[in-house]
Amino acid sequence: MPSRLGPLVLLGRDRRLAAIEMGADAEPADDGSLAAARTQLEAYFAGELLAFDLDLDLDPPGTQFDRRVWDAVRAIPYGTTVSYGRLAARLGAPRAARAVGHANGRNPLPIVIPCHRLVGADGSLTGYRYGTERKRLLLEHERAHDASGSKRYILLGADRQPYASGLRGKLGGHRRSRVYGRLDCPGALRWIEKGHYVHHRVFFADETTAIGAGYRPCARCLPEEYARSRRDIGALRAS
Repeated sequence: MPSRLGPLVLLGRDRRLAAIEMGADAEPADDGSLAAARTQLEAYFAGELLAFDLDLDLDPPGTQFDRRVWDAVRAIPYGTTVSYGRLAARLGAPRAARAVGHANGRNPLPIVIPCHRLVGADGSLTGYRYGTERKRLLLEHERAHDASGSKRYILLGADRQPYASGLRGKLGGHRRSRVYGRLDCPGALRWIEKGHYVHHRVFFADETTAIGAGYRPCARCLPEEYARSRRDIGALRAS
């Protein structure tokens, strides 16, 4: 079937959806047995369906841990994201972020089991076997059609975990330098124009959150906050 991600091939057993393949060269004959799956996917891409209700056939693919990961992924709300580490913690295995990523890569039913909603600890779009561009398209599609009907923004919390918000971030930051500043910071805008900044860009709801996440103020666009930060650091070293 056609989609905004390119051709999708639906595979099933006994009228139950077993796999979705992206970018396949040839599509098998449609015998109508997966009509419900096709209808729901079409409704999803039209922004009319937020959750799938389909009979799935996951036998034999997947280990017991894979199944636990897939169940947890299906519980991630539409239009939001969760980091691999946070999902691992929800499963009671906080050090298993990499194993969660491997299980995600073995997911036979992308979109229906929404593995695109898992992101890196810094909010980066990593680990999607069908390509980060498709992952970006899916996340943007969901943010534009979430249940609230409003645009969603991905912000960074004080725990350095990304979360979805209905409000735009008030401050911007850089993941590598750990510096935050105003959205109109001349230094940041100059680097954005050169294309060297965008992939490391993060956003914060407020200054308290940025500081809690371990970021320091920009000396150029927030000189008073920068001076205060330097004084606080000096006081800590002297104590």
